[in-house]
Amino acid sequence: MDAKILTESSLQLDENNLTSSLYELNDIYRKHQDYIRTKYKVTALEMEIIQFVSKEGKKKMKEIGEYFDIKLSTLTSIIDKIENQRLVKRVNSKEDRRVVYLEITKKGEKLYVDYLRYIQVISQMMRNSLDDGQYHGFITGMDTISQMIVPQNLPVNQ
Repeated sequence: MDAKILTESSLQLDENNLTSSLYELNDIYRKHQDYIRTKYKVTALEMEIIQFVSKEGKKKMKEIGEYFDIKLSTLTSIIDKIENQRLVKRVNSKEDRRVVYLEITKKGEKLYVDYLRYIQVISQMMRNSLDDGQYHGFITGMDTISQMIVPQNLPVNQ
């Protein structure tokens, strides 16, 4: 058999495997979202907002909306839900009454710390299942993918 045909065939198989893996990754992410919804009684987006405010500190609602690319009207209803659960609280600015900040509460911080422990357990399980070369390759690959898959970099209408 011609080496070129073998190479093309091998590349096609690799591409098919990658496509299949991406579908599986999507299923894993959906299961992760279901776990968050079941265990923590919040959506994945609500958890991301809690995580953002926990890590970054008090943030203006406008900044949160921009970071997550969410309209302020939509963000308001999301925040209403997690504020009613006492996971975050709105604080009016003392300098400008039009500005509203979002802060994490003690209950929200506790929830986030529990979630962080869950993520650390998953990370450790992944680390333990790979040898050093695979692990470093995985981390390098994830970093590369994170840099590459940015909405403005993706081709449209292919």
